[in-house]
Amino acid sequence: MHSANRAARFALLFVALACLGGCGGDGPKVVAVSGTLTRNGQPVPRMTVNFEPASGRPSWGVSDENGRFTLEYDEKTKGAVVGTHTVWVLWRPSSPKEELDAMKGRTKKPADAEAIQQKYGAPTKSPIKIEVTKSVDNLEIKLD
Repeated sequence: MHSANRAARFALLFVALACLGGCGGDGPKVVAVSGTLTRNGQPVPRMTVNFEPASGRPSWGVSDENGRFTLEYDEKTKGAVVGTHTVWVLWRPSSPKEELDAMKGRTKKPADAEAIQQKYGAPTKSPIKIEVTKSVDNLEIKLD
């Protein structure tokens, strides 16, 4: 009886491990995406870069002072789902003080922030479409 109990526990453990290895892997394929946001060859800082796929969860990142961004898919995963995305951007204050200054009209927005948002500030009006097929680290998004 003792060896039958051991065999049953082994079989149960095997099934559990097999499920852990194969269960739940049917989600969307997400690949790493990072790059630079530019306008007229110059980096565009503090802009939220949004990648919105035709279906599924969008990804986003914030450009740093050099225009560099890395997309986030969720709190644990960096990147974007494979497929075609509409790319749109919004200026993002770097602190609550900067946000308050922006509301009062005395802030240092990136050059052409208003013009950029007029053309690229919503998924319904942005003309930028990017096909994500594999990981990329040097994607340049031109807001010209």
